[in-house]
Amino acid sequence: MKKNSLELKIYKIIFIVLLIAAIILLGMVIYKYGSNQINEKESHEVVEAFSNIDFSKIDGESENQVQLEYKGYKVIGLVKIDAIDLEYPILEIGDIDPESAKAPMKLSIIKYWGENVNDYGNLSIAGHNNKDGTMFGKTKKLKIGDIVELTDLTGQTIQYSIYDIFVTDPNDVSILLPKDEQIREVTLITCTNGNKERLILKAKEI
Repeated sequence: MKKNSLELKIYKIIFIVLLIAAIILLGMVIYKYGSNQINEKESHEVVEAFSNIDFSKIDGESENQVQLEYKGYKVIGLVKIDAIDLEYPILEIGDIDPESAKAPMKLSIIKYWGENVNDYGNLSIAGHNNKDGTMFGKTKKLKIGDIVELTDLTGQTIQYSIYDIFVTDPNDVSILLPKDEQIREVTLITCTNGNKERLILKAKEI
């Protein structure tokens, strides 16, 4: 009888521990999802503000006149991919150290490597592969020939066609190198396989 009573107490304790763990996990999921939705709303407000800039009043030689920031990070352009209903500001973070990139990558897409948006050469931009489909969470649905649009600080929008999609090691720096310095390219980077690999999508100007 005592043995059955002890076993019952143990089962109750295990049940309570599992229930608490489940509540904590659910809370974390709800918090993360809520944070993502807040970021979505705020980043779209930045996209709208950028889109409303009257670039006709800005001298093309002085694009630094466009001063738009998102939570302390300079907005250097927009990325838009109609095929997956994606549109985000591109943030300039300066240092690409993984630690320094964590905060801005929670907010939007970041410039990982390269010169200015729509310059000749390769511009690499990175974003989180969020499970709820935000940021670069839907890039795995893209295919060869899909269009990536980049708008720069002069208001110029250029279309790029995806020509290569592959998975590589996180330390593969060859993805940052331009195929040709005389053409415009953009490389989309996001994590995959539990952050063990990187999904790479390369596009070139049409």
